[in-house]
Amino acid sequence: MSAAVLIQVAPAASTRILADVSALAAPERAPKEPALERLEQAIGRDFADRLVAALSEPESDALRR
Repeated sequence: MSAAVLIQVAPAASTRILADVSALAAPERAPKEPALERLEQAIGRDFADRLVAALSEPESDALRR
């Protein structure tokens, strides 16, 4: 990445990072449901369970299939 590109991109990225940090530190931040519950709501419990199980397998087991 060239210096000219960094000069253009860095201010926008810095602003976004500051916004993210500010949102995390905000005392009035609404609590989120756990990620698994949100995933189950989005794609269904059965598929979410199978997806999480597949992603939790050690890499060597996944390659054997």
